[in-house]
Amino acid sequence: MDIKEFISEMNSVPHVSGYEGALVKVISDAFSPYADVSVDKFGNIVARKCSCVDAADYPKIMLCAHMDEIGMMVSAICANGFVKFTQIGGIDARNMLAQEVTIYGREKVYGVIGIKPPHITTREEANKAVGLHDMAIDTGYSEEKLRTLIRPGDIITINQNIAELQNGRIAGKALDNMAGGAVMYQVMKNLEHFDNLSDIYYVASAQEEVGLRGAVTAAYTIKPDIGIAIDVEFGRSEGVGEHESIELGKGPGVTIGPNINRKLFEALKQAAVDNNTPHQVLVAPHGSGTDAFAIQISGCGVATGLVSIPLKYMHSTVEMAALSDIKNCARLISDYIISINNVKSAGLYRAEGSKNGNGLNCPEGSNRGKGLNCPEGSNSGESLNCAEGSNSEKGGILCS
Repeated sequence: MDIKEFISEMNSVPHVSGYEGALVKVISDAFSPYADVSVDKFGNIVARKCSCVDAADYPKIMLCAHMDEIGMMVSAICANGFVKFTQIGGIDARNMLAQEVTIYGREKVYGVIGIKPPHITTREEANKAVGLHDMAIDTGYSEEKLRTLIRPGDIITINQNIAELQNGRIAGKALDNMAGGAVMYQVMKNLEHFDNLSDIYYVASAQEEVGLRGAVTAAYTIKPDIGIAIDVEFGRSEGVGEHESIELGKGPGVTIGPNINRKLFEALKQAAVDNNTPHQVLVAPHGSGTDAFAIQISGCGVATGLVSIPLKYMHSTVEMAALSDIKNCARLISDYIISINNVKSAGLYRAEGSKNGNGLNCPEGSNRGKGLNCPEGSNSGESLNCAEGSNSEKGGILCS
């Protein structure tokens, strides 16, 4: 299955934030030939490609792309048979009028979001934006029939297939972030026969669009040494300025800013340069608004990077991406992982001025030897994730 086919497979099932279950099966089936796949309590997919050696001395790598899409939810069934709805995630009301939708109730119910004919629309109405609260779905059913099929809380998605355009472009809904999922899938294929010394975790995170939630729980559980978020970035288009976007067809964006580990940024950029992979530099002076934020502040900190696919018309029903950018994003990340394969954890991307010996991701000034992700003041030696004050020396994970 190639990238375009995989994206079409993902697009064929609903995956609104908090309701990603149908997509979990699609992604799990695609990932399972390349890694050991599991689903955690939160609903994240975690696919682990284990090290070919004892991985204790090598950095644990986590790639993370969210799998949820924005969507709607039934809020009321009206006496006239219309269905009122609310949003899940950042829905733009300008997209919604005259759309075909599916309501996922006791069975699928198809409908349309109607619009008042222009012939009887006043000038005042025509010049006024229509809010979601003023819209309704018309299914053709009566109220009585609807109540046997759907209920408040059922999710709704827009019916939109992936369109293949010219010059290697594709367009459709939810490429934010099916494109990121496709990148991870391609990385898996790229590294299928690669003898990785580090454990690699591929995470398809849930509920990013409503608060980065899946990445929070996944990073806490995995405790990676290196975390790379994969998402989309504003693509340059009419009305979108050069300073706030990147161009389609010119490769993935590699982000720099406070949310990003500077050494990891340089390493990712160098991997692109060394392998002649087209790329662009993104500046994020505050937060990145992606899973990278959740990963960075997990535990006592994770060296975090962000690689992004340019995407036009984000959070619309006609999001547009270039297949070449998706492939080059996967190539860049694959080359980076290969480039650090022989590098041990000791000192990798450690905070400047840290005196913690061989510690990784430890607070600046810590003196706790080789401990990884241990609370400040712990005497746990080489133990992993031990409680403060533990004297377990080389004790196991989560020792008391």
